[in-house]
Amino acid sequence: MAKRFKRKDKGKNFKRFLLVMLCLVIVGAGGWFFWEKYEGTAPQIHLDLEADVLGAVTKVSGEIEDNRSGVRKLWVGLIKDGKETVLLEKTIGAGHGQASEAGNGVPLSVTIDTKKLGLSDGEALLRVAAWDHSWRNWWKGNVAYLEKTLVFDTRAPRLTVLTSQHNIRQGGSGLVIYRLSEPCEQSGVYVGEEFFPGYAGYFDDEAIYIALFALSYDQGEGTELGVKAVDAAGNTAKSGFYHYIREKRFKTDVLPVSDAFLERKMPEFEDFMGQQADASLKDRFLYVNRTLRQKNNRAILENGRKSEKKFFWDGAFGRLPNSARRANFADHRVYKYNGETIDRAVHMGIDLASVRHDEIPAANAGKVAVAREIGIYGNTVVIDHGYGLFSVYSHLSRIRVGPGDRITKGQIIGHTGATGLAGGDHLHFGMFIDHIYVDPIEWWDADWIENNITSKLENIESIID
Repeated sequence: MAKRFKRKDKGKNFKRFLLVMLCLVIVGAGGWFFWEKYEGTAPQIHLDLEADVLGAVTKVSGEIEDNRSGVRKLWVGLIKDGKETVLLEKTIGAGHGQASEAGNGVPLSVTIDTKKLGLSDGEALLRVAAWDHSWRNWWKGNVAYLEKTLVFDTRAPRLTVLTSQHNIRQGGSGLVIYRLSEPCEQSGVYVGEEFFPGYAGYFDDEAIYIALFALSYDQGEGTELGVKAVDAAGNTAKSGFYHYIREKRFKTDVLPVSDAFLERKMPEFEDFMGQQADASLKDRFLYVNRTLRQKNNRAILENGRKSEKKFFWDGAFGRLPNSARRANFADHRVYKYNGETIDRAVHMGIDLASVRHDEIPAANAGKVAVAREIGIYGNTVVIDHGYGLFSVYSHLSRIRVGPGDRITKGQIIGHTGATGLAGGDHLHFGMFIDHIYVDPIEWWDADWIENNITSKLENIESIID
C-alpha cells in the first residue's frame, strides 16, 4: 500500500511540475510579448543632404530605421514664412501591431520644387517625423523628429569677365580675370571639355578671380571657350569672352627603335612590367611607351589641383643655358621597329641638350611638388609656380632638391642625364597648367608674358585701386 501511495504522490508531483513549467512558459512568453510590444526605442532618421543651400529643384533622400517593431508611419514637411507644406505622409502596414519588417530601412525620398510649391528664396525649416509599431503612447508608437534649417537660392550668380583680349594658339596658354557676385563652389574657364579653376586672392577684392588656362595641342579653331561659375545651390552662370585661336601644325618625327636600344633600356622598367616582364622586347617597349607613359603623365599632372594659391614666379622663365633644342613641344613621333610602324606618341615638352650631366637651373621661383623617379621620365622634378602653373624637368642623372623645398629662379635643382626612356643625356623640359601640357616657348618670351599675363593683372589693379 505504501508503495502505491508513493507512486500516486510521484505522479501528482510530476503533474504539478509540468503545470508550473507551463505557467512559467506562458508568463515568460507573455512578458516577452509585452516587452516587445511596449518597447521604447524610437526610429532613427538618416538624411542624405549634401548641402544646406538648395536650388530651384532639390531631391531629398534618406532612410528611416527601426530594428525593434518596425516603421509604421513617416511624415515630411517644410515650414517657410510661417506656412507649413506637407511634402510626404506615408503609413506602412495597417492596424495596431502590424509591423513592417523590423531591421529593414524604409526609404525616404521627396522632391522640393520651389516654383511648384510657390517658395521664395531664403531660410526654411525641414521637419521629418517617424513613428514605429510599438504599443507605447496608447498604441501611437515611439516617435522620432529631425529638423534641419535650409536656405533656398534659385538665382544664378552674376559673372563679369574683366579682361578683353585673349589671343591663344594651339598648345598655348592664356589668362582670364573675372568678377563674381557671390562666392561659388566652382568657377573657372572651360576650354572644350576641359576645365581650369579660377582662384581668388591675387587681388585685395576677393570677388575677383584669375584663371590660367590652356589650349591643348589638339584643340584648334572652333573650340568653345568661356567662364563658368556654380554656386552652393547648384545655380550656374556662363559667360563667353572674346578670343582668337591661332592654329598650329606640329612636326612629325620618325624614330627608329633598335634591338640594341631595347636591350639597354627595357631592363630599367622591369619593376613596372608585371606580367609583361617575360614578353618580347617589342611588346615590352609597347607596354612602356603606351601604358606606362599614361600612368606617368597622370603622376605628374595630378599635382595641378594641389597648386599654391599665389604666384611665386617673376618675369620670363629661363631655359637650360648653352643648350641646343633636340625636340619640340607636341612633336608627333612615329616609332619604327625593323622598318614597321609599331607605335605613335606626342612629345609633351622640349628636349634640350648640353654637356653631359650639366647643372640644371630652375626656370623660375616656386615650390617643389615632386622630386623622384617617374617611369619613362626617369628622375624628375616638378615645380609649382602658383595658381596652377608648373614646370617639369626629366631624365635627370641627379636630383638636388626635395618635395616642399622653396626654389629661387636659377637655383640648381639637378643634373642632366639619360634616366627613363631617354636615348642620350639631355633635359626634357615641360610646362603644364592645371592638367594640360603647354608649350614652354611662350613662357621663355618676356614680351609674350608682358602682353598676355602681367599687363592684364596690372590693368585690373589700376581699375580697382
